[in-house]
Amino acid sequence: MAKKLKKAKKGMNPKAKFTLLSSFKGLISNQAVIDGSKDSPWWVALIFLAFSVFIPLIPIYVQLSTADASSYISNYYYGLDDQLAHFAYRMKSQGVDFVAEGGTLHWYENYGTSQQVERQFINPKEDETYFIERKCEFEYTNTITNQFDAKFYFWTGSDADIIENVNKITAQTYLVGGKEIPSGAVGEKVYMPNIVIFTPKTMAVQVYKANSNTVANTSFGGLDWFSSPKKGLIERLLGDNAAKVDTMSEYEFVNEYRSSVIQTFKYINIECYLNQKQKTKWSNTGIYAGIYAGVILFLGLMVFILTRGKSNPYKFLNVWECEKISMWGAASPAIIGTLLSLIFGGNSIGQMAFILVVSLRIMWLSMKQLRPVYQQ
Repeated sequence: MAKKLKKAKKGMNPKAKFTLLSSFKGLISNQAVIDGSKDSPWWVALIFLAFSVFIPLIPIYVQLSTADASSYISNYYYGLDDQLAHFAYRMKSQGVDFVAEGGTLHWYENYGTSQQVERQFINPKEDETYFIERKCEFEYTNTITNQFDAKFYFWTGSDADIIENVNKITAQTYLVGGKEIPSGAVGEKVYMPNIVIFTPKTMAVQVYKANSNTVANTSFGGLDWFSSPKKGLIERLLGDNAAKVDTMSEYEFVNEYRSSVIQTFKYINIECYLNQKQKTKWSNTGIYAGIYAGVILFLGLMVFILTRGKSNPYKFLNVWECEKISMWGAASPAIIGTLLSLIFGGNSIGQMAFILVVSLRIMWLSMKQLRPVYQQ
């Protein structure tokens, strides 16, 4: 009886095997990049392009995703914990609260009662004496130093108006040891109180070093109320301790609960940045994706220009073939650039790492593997 013949096992397609081997070799071999890009399907080059653009974006995306809008008060409070606790205590005592509704902050008096009424935010431009007399909507004075520790402003107006107003109040310094307006005499030591600004759309905080007009920290740009829950801001700052306002003195309350107030304020900063964080994360990632892709395509054009010499053995390469060389050659710089970016924390140095490494790799490839042959 005749034996059945076994079917021969089919191996990997030679072309696919060549492409796969060239892909791995191309991470370290310039010649493999040239051979692989020339003899492999066009779509493989596009895969390398997508890979080389996507991988370096990971550290940038992670950094933007983990941005903490409360970091400016994470390490040292510069008295802001005390001042916010005093502010929350007095606003609660006066029946005042601020509620974010539909992305807009509302200022209420007699909050939570049948006499609740909404107040309008102040427009300093309507009061000629506002900045001359150094007015504000709430101020906390330190009874020991006789200095303003903090000033709170409740403003309305356009972004340009608010910036103009901020510039006016930051130009107002005070005498250390008193609340007088400084005369400007040489040798007088001046300071700035901490500043907290609420507007219907945004919030801003600027803290200063003690007895100084030097800025210590400032809040994130782009804080808004779009991600804030519909709940009173003062109510949130006081938390479960709100009832203690009626039974404790202001200083007792501040000494005991300032840490919980500042922690809640940190959460408020974080949620106020969520809206802008999403926009920044995707817009910046998209911008860098375009930059990285543009650099790879530009380097492909440079390869084409550098191979135009009469004695260059690769002068037969057209623009598309040179672009494919650049796409293939960008893979290993993408990996190296990503690692460097992770080491540098996704900052500007890390973001530029891929551009530097891929430029060096493609230029080196052009000078070594694609150099012209010189006749003696």
